[in-house]
Amino acid sequence: MKYNKSLSAVVAVSLVQGSLGQTWCGKNYMSNQSVVPPGGQFTFPPHSSEPLLSFSCVHVFRPYLEEDGKNAAFIVDTPIVYESVTGAEPILLPSGSSSSANLGSLDVTISVGSVSTTATVPLNTTGVQIPIDISGLVAQKDAYNVSCSATYSTASTSEPQTFNTSTLLLYLPNTNASVTKTDLRTGALWVRPADGKGGAFAPFIPQGFYVNFETYLATNLSMVDQLKADGFNTIHPIPPYDNLTMFEQFINKTISDGMYIVYDMRSNYQNLTAVAQQVTTYASIPNLLNWETAHEPDGNSDPQDAAGDAYDTIYEMDGYHPVSIVLNCQDYNFSPYVVGADIVIHDAYPIGINATWSPVWNTSCTPDFGHCGCDNCKGTVDDVRDRVQTFKDRLNVLGYGRTKSVWTTPQAFGSAQYWNKTPSGQEWAALGFTSLNHGAMGSKSFQYPTTTGNVTTIEGTATNVTVLIKEVIQPFVVDPTVTHATYIYQGVDAGLWYNGTAYLLLVSNVLNETVYVPWEKVGLGWITNETTQVQRKFSVSLFNNITGLDMSPDGVGIYIVTP
Repeated sequence: MKYNKSLSAVVAVSLVQGSLGQTWCGKNYMSNQSVVPPGGQFTFPPHSSEPLLSFSCVHVFRPYLEEDGKNAAFIVDTPIVYESVTGAEPILLPSGSSSSANLGSLDVTISVGSVSTTATVPLNTTGVQIPIDISGLVAQKDAYNVSCSATYSTASTSEPQTFNTSTLLLYLPNTNASVTKTDLRTGALWVRPADGKGGAFAPFIPQGFYVNFETYLATNLSMVDQLKADGFNTIHPIPPYDNLTMFEQFINKTISDGMYIVYDMRSNYQNLTAVAQQVTTYASIPNLLNWETAHEPDGNSDPQDAAGDAYDTIYEMDGYHPVSIVLNCQDYNFSPYVVGADIVIHDAYPIGINATWSPVWNTSCTPDFGHCGCDNCKGTVDDVRDRVQTFKDRLNVLGYGRTKSVWTTPQAFGSAQYWNKTPSGQEWAALGFTSLNHGAMGSKSFQYPTTTGNVTTIEGTATNVTVLIKEVIQPFVVDPTVTHATYIYQGVDAGLWYNGTAYLLLVSNVLNETVYVPWEKVGLGWITNETTQVQRKFSVSLFNNITGLDMSPDGVGIYIVTP
């Protein structure tokens, strides 16, 4: 792959054009403007001195198809919390109870139309699956209302305590067209093969690139082949798609290559007539992964209900594919915008910025003023870790922890207005690994093509990493029975998954310092024989020794560890 020298100019123009509104992320940013606090900040709930029950009840898959009716199930969560998260209610616990073992259980009833089921669920647990046969219901486009109730009785209370919650269930007619399911146990997508030839649903972690359609794809469909060869499975063409003849050829090319596509409505998602026309035209293509509507609505201060209106329009017509939005701001009107999405994507680009002074506007950047290319960032990989984790935390607070997932957009460009360098291959890998560690379930880098394909750059690194994500990482990440923990030690970010047989360890050094990491600091202090227990699958600037890991700046690694 040869580097296209016009890329940096295209990136510069497109990103700066997106910054020419009156404000960005609610902030003034030009030298002739005054400092006005933007508002719109997310407020985390206050601490509660009394225990609260955060009772949640959602279906395992969205959507269910008619063929799934006898095998449907719901997930029930009953954690005790001490923050006033959405939907949490006070619960009177037995006096002297100090562990989940002696808290007792809840009698849970789930009702969907004429169908209901009951089960006993331990208190202060998550991920309890309750099977339910919904095959007696009529598969339809309209969602079913679901009511869930829980009764809690203890010897110390005179009357049972009752808790209620509700959700919507999509139970859709079977179709030979494309369907993308979401596993609400993990946030992972499940898809059929993208070639349209049929096959079973299987879990899927999107790994792809944004690619400008008019500039690149409409003139060079071989880019689809190159992305496939580099190990990617998803392409997100950036609109407009004005050349409909070439757009159809592009779709056919991706189908023949077995690549999924994201259909982007950013240019007209506020026009509900246009949204409906696009859904009618493209909902049935066999490799449609999901719809994307609002692109950086928070940066542009789009109407706060616009993404939600587009979301409702799409689900009235389709329902077989999830909807994503992209948020650019670190903290500006998060809550109203995410109403319009199943998938919330961040696009923080921290590599090569000046985090405190804008080279475009010649002004400072603070939480209340300025535009430095990455909102409220420090200029390290750690910005992406913080963005993914913060988005996850906010969704949990809002009661969306099961129903909305987070994806990441690793930076794959530089030499543009705000950015003085393109990330190296290992920096790009660190952005992705850190995102996976903190719960991102998909990745679409911005944008392709990037740089020459040698081993030190993004494309060279990708040929190794994308295969390992599919073959090594994905089986752990999509498994609802796997346990997961994160660790941060002196700038090293680590994710640890355990499937009952082996551990998956992802590590990335997010700061520009050399760090030694003892095994115990990443949850593996029991390792006694590094030679036989630790299997290195991939690493850059990272070296094993008997007692831990030596990590150079931006070092990354994938390990399988067996007890």
